[in-house]
Amino acid sequence: MAPIDKALLEKYFNGECSPEEESLVYRWLDENDLDEYPDVHGKRKQERKLREGWKQLARLDEGLSAVPSPGSSDTSRGRWWLAAAMLFLLLGGSLIYFNYFHGYEKEYTTSFGEVRSFRLPDGTTVTLNACSVLKVSRNFGKQHRDVQLQGEACFDIHSQPGKAFTVHTGKLSVTALGTAFNVAAFVDDPQIIVSLTNGKVLVAKEDAKGVILTPGEEAVYTRKAGLIATGKFNTRERLAWKQMIICFNNAGINEVLTKLERFYGVHFNISQMKPRQWRLTGEYKNPTLQEVLESLSFNYDFKYRVEAGNVILSEF
Repeated sequence: MAPIDKALLEKYFNGECSPEEESLVYRWLDENDLDEYPDVHGKRKQERKLREGWKQLARLDEGLSAVPSPGSSDTSRGRWWLAAAMLFLLLGGSLIYFNYFHGYEKEYTTSFGEVRSFRLPDGTTVTLNACSVLKVSRNFGKQHRDVQLQGEACFDIHSQPGKAFTVHTGKLSVTALGTAFNVAAFVDDPQIIVSLTNGKVLVAKEDAKGVILTPGEEAVYTRKAGLIATGKFNTRERLAWKQMIICFNNAGINEVLTKLERFYGVHFNISQMKPRQWRLTGEYKNPTLQEVLESLSFNYDFKYRVEAGNVILSEF
């Protein structure tokens, strides 16, 4: 990846970046192997907190200056001592917060319509779907191999005897040794789905007893009910996203539009449409948004228009 623009970095640290620009910054850090640096997002929060602390300190100083005093040097020294003590506590607390919650953590992200693959320090290959985040702690590989996922990713685990690989997402954990599997865990989806292509994995809900999957099986965790069900899955359908293919199997309108929003980074407005049932089966191989909308409007008899990232669907 080419060197990042300095203006973009300054824009990021000022908190003015769009999600897509933030993704570019993270990707630049990832590809330049800057593991020794603290998490950029955490650093930005820390700097904001410090700037706010300086403002509070200035207000405190102004308030103390306004208090009538005998004019002695002892009073002045006492006032500045108090200010310095408060600044020390502020800075110390901020640094402790930063190092404990944000320090030395690797983060991989993808934006709308982006699919990327990378290799973790242990040799495990990860393919990350659009709008997803994978976090790897600084202690990864020392005793355990733990990662945290929000979104969807496919893992090809590099076997390390005695060091299990665990993916944490929501209330579920997926533990594997020498395994390839897919985890779909978007925050706004009603289910978390773990699909195993080879090896074995243990899927568990917090501290409860889990289920062991064999190749070709998947575990479906329903968030609302808090239950895990197992069954077979279609490999082509489940992993099509890795080839930038949008795949649907008897999908309703909500599932269709949610997938399209993640793929194209747009928002659908269907308030001008009458309630209707969609049952869409088929796939689109890396299509343009225009091609998908033309196909859907022909099959489901509606009009559409695109306005500044919003797609408005309406009746004829």
